[in-house]
Amino acid sequence: MSDVEGEACKPIDQSVLASLRELQEGGEPDIVAEVGGLFIKHSPEKISAIEQSVEKGDAKGLQMAAHSLKSSSAYVGALHLSSLSKDLELMGRAQALQDARIKADMLKSEYKRVLVALEAEIRLGKRT
Repeated sequence: MSDVEGEACKPIDQSVLASLRELQEGGEPDIVAEVGGLFIKHSPEKISAIEQSVEKGDAKGLQMAAHSLKSSSAYVGALHLSSLSKDLELMGRAQALQDARIKADMLKSEYKRVLVALEAEIRLGKRT
């Protein structure tokens, strides 16, 4: 497996976090902890909205919730989660929900991986 493939399997892309850390100013709270904490705080409602939209067959609701999660997950380096969100967003836009449950289950599984990885990054940042 190449380094690129290995990095693609990880829930958080470290290069995105490195870019965030470059914005860190001395004496300020850890930027990864701040941004990651906001993601952890607000993402459950987005996941819930996606699940509810899939259950109800609400294509527009799915499109909107998935779009929001797509953007915020990319910002914290959760690129696979962002990609799954994009897939769901496009399904909603096309009103093609026949495989949305399968994709939403994949998204929820990836989301759990992202939370674990992001919480570890936040703990790491607090030690430095």
